[in-house]
Amino acid sequence: MSSRDAELLISVDRNGSESMQRQVERQLRDAIRGGTLRPGSEVPSTRDLARDLGISRPLVMEAYAQLAAEGYLALRQGAAPRVADTAPERQAYDLPPESFPTAIFRYDFRPGSPDLSTFPSARWLKAVEAALKAMTPDDFGYGQRYGVLLLRQALADYLGRVRGVSGDPRQILITSGFEQARASMARALKRRGVTQLAVEDPGYHDRDIWLAAGLRLIPIPVDENGIDVAALARSEAQAVLLTPAHQSPTGVVMSGARRLALASWLREKNAVALEDDYDAEFRYDRAPVGALQGLAPDNVVYAGTVSKTLAPALRLGWMVVPPDLLLMFEDELRLMDCGRGRIEQFALASFLTTGDYDRHLRKMRALYRDRREALLAVLGAELPEAEVGGISAGLHATVRFPRRLDEEAILESANKRGMGLSFLRRHYLGAAPDESTLLLSYASMPESALRTALRTLATIVDG
Repeated sequence: MSSRDAELLISVDRNGSESMQRQVERQLRDAIRGGTLRPGSEVPSTRDLARDLGISRPLVMEAYAQLAAEGYLALRQGAAPRVADTAPERQAYDLPPESFPTAIFRYDFRPGSPDLSTFPSARWLKAVEAALKAMTPDDFGYGQRYGVLLLRQALADYLGRVRGVSGDPRQILITSGFEQARASMARALKRRGVTQLAVEDPGYHDRDIWLAAGLRLIPIPVDENGIDVAALARSEAQAVLLTPAHQSPTGVVMSGARRLALASWLREKNAVALEDDYDAEFRYDRAPVGALQGLAPDNVVYAGTVSKTLAPALRLGWMVVPPDLLLMFEDELRLMDCGRGRIEQFALASFLTTGDYDRHLRKMRALYRDRREALLAVLGAELPEAEVGGISAGLHATVRFPRRLDEEAILESANKRGMGLSFLRRHYLGAAPDESTLLLSYASMPESALRTALRTLATIVDG
């Protein structure tokens, strides 16, 4: 940026008791001392500032010269004026740490993120260019608060074709990801009169949003067939949160019999299921399993995002909402914000309709399948006593040991070696089994790094 482009928040009062030169000096000096103008920052040229303030240039030159003499400005012939490097730095404050710090590990086995290095930047850039060409002036305004119609139509086609989701584009609400979706779910359930929410056990460990909405959480056991629907029916739950296609975090798939039983319970009780279809696109050695929503579209709120398929940074997700809940969910989203970024929505619509999304998924399926095979091979050789599960789909595996490990010591040792780990125990709301189970993501590391990290992990576990 040149000094001709630099703008500065300064004004002068022609009727003030202080001279205009002194006013300019004082405001610049205060801005530098206060840290709003940092060392090295460019300031407007004397000509530009004089023009912007409507005062004479010599007056500004005198002010700049005085500040340079005091050590606040650096003035050089032929160069743009800048704040001197020796000028005072911004005052440091004792601020609290961020609520959600992000630890950076050399080897990160913690589930939750895809391989961010594979984001299809070139294809996404083309989608953004196509979006900008297609958008009308009105599309840059405040309209389409609950989602761009073009994206909702593209998602209705895609979700129907790939996930068996039944819904009109009008039923699709665009969110900034699952966190916003579940916040609106929690508040909408409370408005509907729901007080008892069943959750899978083990399941999601972050439960604050549900509790903050005043919901009581009822843990329902999960076994090799998914959530125990018989136990759910015996409970006082009026709604249930679940991940039927690839249970989080065990990785099991809800059986057909359980799905039918759950759909029947939902209809009989007029209950609501909140289905998070978080990584169902990634399957390897099993046939695709459709969304639960297709069995009970009037009782299931279906949620998905691009956080696992493309990248969390896009902050794009969706909910397919039953017609009788639609206005309530729109109300909750309206209270949160004015909608999601529309340029990104048009870009995702283009990405879906051109087939780029399908092509990217095929590429990533092959990549993750190879990494999964590498994980199985190394674990089989290095930790033969462990039982590996949840690997028919998704981006992580469960590794169950026939004994209780010293989990805290393992986490500490792994942390010292730059390795992020997570155990299943923290995902239980009720009593956890005595044996230890590791959750190992194979998504974010190249195959060579994954093999190295797994061998290192084996030495840590063996002590």
